[in-house]
Amino acid sequence: MSEQLDKLQSLGAQKIYETTHIPIKYVQSMLHGSFEGFSKVQFIGFISILEREYQEDLSELKVSGLAYFDEKTEEVDEGIFVVSQKKNRNKFMYLVTIVLIFLIVLVLKFFVFSDTANETPVVDNTLIQSAKENIQPSVVLSDENNLTQDTNTTLINDVNVTVAEPEVVEPEIVEETFKIVSNSKVWFGYIDVKTNKHYTKTFKGEKDLDPSKTWLLLFGHGYVNMFVNGEVQKFSSREKVRFLYKDNKLSAITIREFKKLNKGRKW
Repeated sequence: MSEQLDKLQSLGAQKIYETTHIPIKYVQSMLHGSFEGFSKVQFIGFISILEREYQEDLSELKVSGLAYFDEKTEEVDEGIFVVSQKKNRNKFMYLVTIVLIFLIVLVLKFFVFSDTANETPVVDNTLIQSAKENIQPSVVLSDENNLTQDTNTTLINDVNVTVAEPEVVEPEIVEETFKIVSNSKVWFGYIDVKTNKHYTKTFKGEKDLDPSKTWLLLFGHGYVNMFVNGEVQKFSSREKVRFLYKDNKLSAITIREFKKLNKGRKW
């Protein structure tokens, strides 16, 4: 597929447009191996025109394009499933909210009861005084102490209530991830900002990077999706695109910003 594409690329998108009348944006996309922006039927028709006009075998390009459209159809089906998952998640969050409210009411109830239990009991000494007047002085003090002690012990036992501690809900830990997905072949350059090490890769599919590092990213085209901690960010551009990944955040940057972070170099 590379040899045939090289021949077409040498002609230039403008020349191919003038000969075949295929819109120039679609010509450019096919020459760069990008299929986003037009339908499967359009793609097959454009490939047939190019093969007929230039007598070139573009079967490999055709297979890559059809694979892309098949994956795109699968993504639509998965999107329907994701919507269903979101509905289930909303139901789960609703149930969690009800449980939390119930726990808060239960804790408040226990604390209010505990405050009431801590009130100082009042002891009626009328019976004690009456007993003192009818017994010998030698035993009055002893009986009064015993009666008071027994009465206080009984009251303390009556209010000795154990309050159950509320259940502690551990926070959910989210694993940090950084993944790049391209449905078409793309040149990819990435720089570890801390060590200034440069890496390059031409790939189609998935590429994982260390989410704890700071990265400068450069792509040959912008038909890529990037997942930060599972959240997807989609991009669509025929031109080169540049990004900064730092502290679990991804942002598109200009060539001037890229050079500033890359010691004044474009790459």
